[in-house]
Amino acid sequence: MKNFFLTLVCFTIVSTLSYSQEQPPQQQQVQSRQPTHQNHIKSGFYIKLGGSFPMGEFANQQLYNDQGKTDTIAFNRGKFGGVFELGYIIYLGPAFAKNHLRAGLDATFLAMSFNPSDQNLASGSSSTKKLQYWYYFAGQKFGPIFTINPVDYLMIDLSYKINATAAWFNNMWGMNLALNEVSFGIRYRVIMFGFQYNWGKVNYTYNNDNSLKCLVDNSTYRVLIGFKF
Repeated sequence: MKNFFLTLVCFTIVSTLSYSQEQPPQQQQVQSRQPTHQNHIKSGFYIKLGGSFPMGEFANQQLYNDQGKTDTIAFNRGKFGGVFELGYIIYLGPAFAKNHLRAGLDATFLAMSFNPSDQNLASGSSSTKKLQYWYYFAGQKFGPIFTINPVDYLMIDLSYKINATAAWFNNMWGMNLALNEVSFGIRYRVIMFGFQYNWGKVNYTYNNDNSLKCLVDNSTYRVLIGFKF
């Protein structure tokens, strides 16, 4: 009887091992890990160029009285302008979710843009031309970025940044250290496309009159194309 049970146990073990070896890999109950998606989310420099579309009050003329005087300061509506950005994306820590997600910091070291504007000459003027004015902006932007890598080298970037901006318009200068920006970007290898919404107001003043403060909306929507290295 003992020999019978020993023979039965040996037969069962041999049959089980033989069956498991004959099964295809996807059917074997082994503790093998699935291959991990290669981490393509890397830090690097970027450069962007694009267009700037005035939004909100910036798309309309904004008027201010000079400390209750009869003179009115006019900030003409902005028109379509240009944007240039140079920055660096640095990712903090390893990627997660099988290398499909990664978080980091988006630092734009140099952000420059402009928006032209014009104003009709006073009635009775012999010239039919308009006075040309320009809004100029320069500064830096920093904030968190969250990158999704769904497949291959395709990247989706979501970020929020605080903008420290200096501005100039018609012999008046302004500054705001906390403008806001949200952005959505798509990248494939080195090519990148971006969509940004920037909002906030800038305090403008004359160089010789620090008491005068004109809080002017300079919100814009931007479409950019660029390269990340």
